Amino acid sequence: MKIYIIKASAGSDYSKYKASTGGPPQNIFAAAAATPKWYSIDMVDETIGVKANLNTDAELIVIFMSTPDAYRAYELSQTYREKGKTIVLGGLHPTFNQQEASQHADSLIIGEVENYWVQFLRDAEFGCLKVKYKSQEPVDLSLLNPYPTNIIAPSVYDYIWSVVVTRGCPFKCNFCLVPRFFNQFQQRPIANIVKELEHLKALGVEWVELHSDNLTHDREYAMALFKAIEPLKMSFYGETTVLIARDEALLSAAAKAGFKSVLLGIETPSEEALKAQKKGFVKPSKMKEYIATIKQYGIEVWGDFLFGFDEHDTSIFEQTQAFLNEIKVDKVIPHYMIPFPGSKTYSNLEKEGRILTTDWSKYDGSHTVFQPKNMTPNELADGIY
Repeated sequence: MKIYIIKASAGSDYSKYKASTGGPPQNIFAAAAATPKWYSIDMVDETIGVKANLNTDAELIVIFMSTPDAYRAYELSQTYREKGKTIVLGGLHPTFNQQEASQHADSLIIGEVENYWVQFLRDAEFGCLKVKYKSQEPVDLSLLNPYPTNIIAPSVYDYIWSVVVTRGCPFKCNFCLVPRFFNQFQQRPIANIVKELEHLKALGVEWVELHSDNLTHDREYAMALFKAIEPLKMSFYGETTVLIARDEALLSAAAKAGFKSVLLGIETPSEEALKAQKKGFVKPSKMKEYIATIKQYGIEVWGDFLFGFDEHDTSIFEQTQAFLNEIKVDKVIPHYMIPFPGSKTYSNLEKEGRILTTDWSKYDGSHTVFQPKNMTPNELADGIY
């Protein structure tokens, strides 16, 4: 049996944002890594501008998608169905919109794939697919296979790659789906990470995303990781919280390891908004000091900023601009707060009748899809622009 794995993308701003802040997509590469060698496999990542092959000879089509790319995935599903293919959908959107997604697929794969992937492939091979596959237990990260480099080559990503370090997040921000998708926060054995990095370096990979939603949450683990990868003399980037600035020994270890850039979810200068989103540990009053400390170690700071929280009114835009001029991040990533279905934010807005559209293509961080509390939708759009 031949399998064709697709990361669907409508070319949305959200897809471009994800592509610019990370390496190869985790979902398609995780599935490919879990596939036994006796299956033939092909794969395409549409987020980098490559379109899926509509004439593939694969019998099984597995499509992963996020919410803003759902319609592209459904379009592909319809095309392949007309050719008699077996269609399976996975990713964040099908996980939290199962009834909708099931209308476009023979089966759904929910959450992390590794625990059921082999059984799923056997069922597909013998024509006895279940309606849905879902892991009941967290995946043992010590058993993860490295992302394959022989299906989509590292050269396609300009030798920028991604290596799984952790899954999940210990924080539960209202707008975020990560803690609702993964069963718990887990760390991968450091020896496994080092072995994978050694292989990537031999292939010529120059930059690696240490894939984690909170890279330094466990200080002891992070220190051990940085010490282990320092001899590799590679360049790394990743995502954590600004609290790393309070630990200069950790910052020093990161810098010595080759950690060059960090993405921080700064979100907003509004303390009230941060507290409401369960992110009160981010202190705007300390941000200038924290960012200056991080940059002293030669680490570039990327700041993620969201607009449209209930605590925001039209003054938030000038307030944020002044805040940015003060704290001096190296790269600013501003976008709408996206109420993805499945998030606490979406649930609250839906109960209040403030969801303006369920046109998923607009859930890309560049459209107003909900009624802000203290401004009009146009004021939100104009302010972000």
